[in-house]
Amino acid sequence: MQVGRCALVRHTDSALCPRWHRIALCLGWAGNIILAVAVIVFGVWGQTRGQRTTNGTECNSSLKDSQSCSKQSLYPKPDNNLTEGCECKLCPADWLQHKNKCYWVSKESKTWNESRVDCSAKSSQMLVIQDKEEMAYILSIPQLNLVWLGLSVTSPERKWTWLDGSTFDETLFQLRGAAERESCVMIKGNRALSETCTAVAKWICEKVALK
Repeated sequence: MQVGRCALVRHTDSALCPRWHRIALCLGWAGNIILAVAVIVFGVWGQTRGQRTTNGTECNSSLKDSQSCSKQSLYPKPDNNLTEGCECKLCPADWLQHKNKCYWVSKESKTWNESRVDCSAKSSQMLVIQDKEEMAYILSIPQLNLVWLGLSVTSPERKWTWLDGSTFDETLFQLRGAAERESCVMIKGNRALSETCTAVAKWICEKVALK
């Protein structure tokens, strides 16, 4: 009788074991699938959130840089719009900024050619006026008087020519004095005058503002 019971138990266990194995296997696969779906969902959500945070951080960082450059540079009322593109146009510490240009005004006086050489040493050029609005800005700089422009008479044509090679537009501003040999232009008060290039005056250097 005991041998029969053992045989019955063994027979019962052999019939039950495959069933539980199948149930456990199914539950294990279901758990793995649920875990994989959860990982994918949280991964996508985290990446989207990270992109939003990164974009916000970059823009805020650019705005902080823009505010920082406004404090460090000594130019009046920058014209660049900090709300568009989150960028900051930079000028050296002691340069003025107007639109996309940086201006440096000397404190000493030199001849026209010496002034040109000094601007070249600063990786810039003497002031070349582009339009009437820029001329108005230059004239608005405080205590500006007897300042060279990058405008002189070329020989032998005897024509007023800017340092960048462009010809002077007489509608830009009124220029008083003859276009004689060795003549250069300086600003005196609110007027542009022809003067011998060997005279001494202050000067203005200009270059494009960095972005």
